[in-house]
Amino acid sequence: MFREAADIAYYFHWGREELQKMTGKERVVWLKQINRIHEAQKVQRTAEAAEQAKMLLSAKDEQEY
Repeated sequence: MFREAADIAYYFHWGREELQKMTGKERVVWLKQINRIHEAQKVQRTAEAAEQAKMLLSAKDEQEY
């Protein structure tokens, strides 16, 4: 329970009182939302990294000509 509460408090900035009122089921729902957010951020970072790599390779190719 402490780990769940700590994760939720960290990501959503909720206080102890709010977290203590939650049921275990509610904590699981919010933790799933945190995981969904992480996955979306990971997809975004991957897309950005791929775009940067593409730009770097393009710039390198231009320098070789």
